[in-house]
Amino acid sequence: MCGVIPAAVRWGNEWLLAPLSGGGVPLFTNVAQAAGLSRFHDICGSPKKDYLVETVGSGVAIFDYDGDGLADILLISGSRFDLPVHPRLSPFASRLFHNNGDGTFSDVTDKSGLVNTGWGMGAAVADYDNDGRPDVYITNYGRNALFHNNGDGTFSDVTEAAGVGGGNWSTGCAWGDFDGDGRLDLYVARYVDFDRRRIPPPGAGGFCRYLGVPVACGPRGLPGLRDLLYHNEGNGKFREVAWDAGVRDSGAYGFSVVWCDFDNDGRPDIYVANDSMPNYLWHNVGGRFEEIGLEAGCALSGDGQAQASMGIALGDYDNDGWLDLFVTNFSEDYSTLYRNRGGQFEDVTFAAGLGVGNNRLLKWGAAFLDTGNSGWKDIFAADGHIYPQAVQAGNSYRQPNQLYRNLRNGRFELARSAESGFTEWRSSRGAAVGDLENRGALSIVVNNIDDEPFLYRRASPPAGHWLELRLIGARCNRDAIGARVRVTAGGLTQTDCVSSGGSYLSCHDIRLHFGLGRAAVAETVEIRWPDNTVETRRGLPGDREHVIRQGEGI
Repeated sequence: MCGVIPAAVRWGNEWLLAPLSGGGVPLFTNVAQAAGLSRFHDICGSPKKDYLVETVGSGVAIFDYDGDGLADILLISGSRFDLPVHPRLSPFASRLFHNNGDGTFSDVTDKSGLVNTGWGMGAAVADYDNDGRPDVYITNYGRNALFHNNGDGTFSDVTEAAGVGGGNWSTGCAWGDFDGDGRLDLYVARYVDFDRRRIPPPGAGGFCRYLGVPVACGPRGLPGLRDLLYHNEGNGKFREVAWDAGVRDSGAYGFSVVWCDFDNDGRPDIYVANDSMPNYLWHNVGGRFEEIGLEAGCALSGDGQAQASMGIALGDYDNDGWLDLFVTNFSEDYSTLYRNRGGQFEDVTFAAGLGVGNNRLLKWGAAFLDTGNSGWKDIFAADGHIYPQAVQAGNSYRQPNQLYRNLRNGRFELARSAESGFTEWRSSRGAAVGDLENRGALSIVVNNIDDEPFLYRRASPPAGHWLELRLIGARCNRDAIGARVRVTAGGLTQTDCVSSGGSYLSCHDIRLHFGLGRAAVAETVEIRWPDNTVETRRGLPGDREHVIRQGEGI
């Protein structure tokens, strides 16, 4: 099924999308074509998808690469096995789009030098050398790439000099300072030790069928790869230290990664979504890590099952001061909402109204975001099956993306398609959220495999006031990755952190966005910087972005 669908669709015994009662304007409109993004297609292998590497798609990053105050878009693209020796800018290359400030974007890939020639997977953006400019790391099936921002609108490939090429098949990646030395380190998840010459054809083995239909083999039955942890040595150099730092991955099928201090002990931890295996929570015990996913309750589903996890949303959905997780999973299973209770997690998916219905959808990119600037975070999920042959098994390859509204009582409800505006079906993968127009209305960029992307823009301004914060570290990493922020306005206190990674192989806008509801002013803004110093600002006016420099004020 493809194209535009009616508001209500019956799928088996489930109503996936209910009709919108009373009419109304949708929250979002897909403006990718008008914005100039529709020329990009995330090309991943052949249409048949005979091999697993052709099925998983790619991510997206939102960041201001040239410092003009407008967030730009990087769309990662895969490749093909039959690709001939290609020119410098292959038609399958990832693409950097410059924000023109008028709702449109221009392709500046070639002149920027941000040219990834590999089979692209994911991206993470951060200022790893603290020079005030965002740099870009791209994972590939093959050699990874680190692009240093030269400060003049161009990038240089410094992978070899930095020592972060990795190899084989890398997926999610994210930046964080695990030892508190003020320099950002890099975690790289890896997936399958993939050699096409050794992979059975579709349907040939026990892990090569989906509901009886022959499909690409894996990941089960194929060897996994250990994840990588690169320590930032300074002077543009990195050293791989995973084993020495306690990240003794046994070779799980890693997909997405996010750094966050989950237990509020002042040290950043790492959460990894693994496909078909228990997820990892690498707890930072002071510059070293211990894997505590099972102990902390976020490795398995509530009934003790390993799930096929794809993406990660990070956010405090219930405003209790602890950062929660929404982990997207394979079809015929539910995506899991883990509520953080003081560093211990509980699977509250069914209690939150997220565990019934829609389990035939396969979810990838995800985000907690405040769509109405109410002060309460909703959930976005990007959907699409991994197998084109899913239709033969009674499912669908192209699927609708979804928005779950926060009911402010610990529960969510699925927004109707006519209300969300997500009426076009694609096989979506990575997704990133950011304020692309600096108007306090969050947009969503979605990378669709073998198709043009979505750019979901608010159809009308949100009703609530808002506040955006751009933090600049001085005695910590300059991007303040790892900082925790508490904003109190109108009697509601929200908590968020500056983080790297998340969604599915993607990178959100690094600015923190807070909806203020009816409050025009944030009464207090408390910042715990990555070096654990605390600063408080009072009476910050809403409906604007504030840049806060550590130790210097606004």
